[in-house]
Amino acid sequence: MQKIVSLLLALALVLTSVVAIAEVNNNVGQGLYLGSSEEGAIHAMITTMSVMDPIKQTYSNEFSINRHIWDCLVKSDSETNQTVPAAADSWECSEDGLTWTFHLKQGQAWVNSKGEKVAEVTAKDFVFGWSELMNPDNACEYGEFPQMIDTAVALDDYTLQVTLKYYVGYFLQVVKFEVMVPIYEPFYTEVGADNYGTSPETLLYNGPFYMTDWKLENSITIVKNPYWYNADQVELQKIYWDKYTDTNTRLNAFMAGELDVVDLTGEQLELMKADGYETISYNGGYSYWYWVNVTDETMSNLNLRQAISAALDRETIINTVLKDASEPSQCATLGISGVNTETFGEAVVAANGGALYSPNADPDKAKAYLADAMAEMGVTDASQITVTLLTSEGTQNEMMSALVQETLQKTLGIKVEIDVQTITEARRRRNALEFQMFFGGWGPDYNDPKTDLELFYSTNGNNHTGYANPEYDALIDATDAELDATAREQLFVQAELMVQRDLPVIPIYWKVDSYAVSEKMASGFARLPFQAYNLIYTKLAK
Repeated sequence: MQKIVSLLLALALVLTSVVAIAEVNNNVGQGLYLGSSEEGAIHAMITTMSVMDPIKQTYSNEFSINRHIWDCLVKSDSETNQTVPAAADSWECSEDGLTWTFHLKQGQAWVNSKGEKVAEVTAKDFVFGWSELMNPDNACEYGEFPQMIDTAVALDDYTLQVTLKYYVGYFLQVVKFEVMVPIYEPFYTEVGADNYGTSPETLLYNGPFYMTDWKLENSITIVKNPYWYNADQVELQKIYWDKYTDTNTRLNAFMAGELDVVDLTGEQLELMKADGYETISYNGGYSYWYWVNVTDETMSNLNLRQAISAALDRETIINTVLKDASEPSQCATLGISGVNTETFGEAVVAANGGALYSPNADPDKAKAYLADAMAEMGVTDASQITVTLLTSEGTQNEMMSALVQETLQKTLGIKVEIDVQTITEARRRRNALEFQMFFGGWGPDYNDPKTDLELFYSTNGNNHTGYANPEYDALIDATDAELDATAREQLFVQAELMVQRDLPVIPIYWKVDSYAVSEKMASGFARLPFQAYNLIYTKLAK
């Protein structure tokens, strides 16, 4: 029991490290960027909205919309980023940490896309929603996410009892995560599992807003839910989520009063500063890397993967493409607090005696790896090797691909092709392992190293590499049983070192995001780790 207590204390320290305050817009009244014209509404920029079935979502932007239209048992507060009540009013945990009992708010409503009440939210809806998430027939990428749950039982309409297979110190963050939503079974059965979430009309909502319109690959509109338990504290009447992939187009839209929230490149950040317009930067814990399909005949060669990693100059990529405060990846995991260090990444770097990935290219090392790869592959000329870079649409993604293409062709002499697809098609190909290298990022779902490192577990639904190593799986499994916080962290450190050794991904940079809001938005908005967008309590300028 003492080890359990020590782990609880360690996790308490972890959580306090992400405390933040909802933003206040000091630009209000400048008269530079006034924002959109519709009263009571704002327009926020996103880059994808292709999946709205909540249990099948994987992208941060989709989760952002999700948290505005559904309530899980608990949620992250926009003021502190701490876990606070949502659908559940209160909860208690058994002394051994294995049994959790949640007490739901009474009178919560399911509403449809017209804002009409359909039914009351009950504990059974959580049991059903979670069972569908884990149902293998649904092929949810997060299907194994609640793997620690042994049973979830509705004791009555407002009491949910959850029994765990093993102790999980961050369990409240698990039930906070957006895929852990309730689902109203009669409606789900009526519309059908395959049709559920394909339009606003094929969903029900229990959050502060509900969806009324969805133009695929274009925009989603959500409207204030008057039946939500805290509706009197919600000032916004409507939020438009507008898709933009071109960085210049979205900035122009912001300047023209068509957008109220816009992401900024490094150059655009400087432009805003030159205008005297305050911007906001934050570290959301996003680590960007190349997913590598290690089942591909060419990319299965480890020496080739090592050659590519050594040939890339991570600082040049940041300085050329991003031009912001992002940093070269020192390890795969970012945004997670350490046990005896401020961050888990610091523990990894200390154990390795330095960063796992060099910020600068090492052409000699890259060519040495390439020579070994060529011998193993039976080729005599590097130009006989072709690697295709799959990337989703977007200005910076395409710039990144062009720079990597030029670098690898010049340094290694291999042939590099670029395949640009819509985010929807790129996601399909990634999930089907129909690629060689795919550039993407990953942000933490909860504050524990497992959130990143379980990605490379052989059966994980978000393992988009084909990597399957029993030794690695055993390390991740061992973290579930280890109750000593320091010893458990060291298991994750070993996992990080194994990722560096085997390279199922090639880490490139740790992202620092920057954005601006129009003068229409006065306060209450938040963009933080674990909640890339929280606009629920946004206050508008008077």
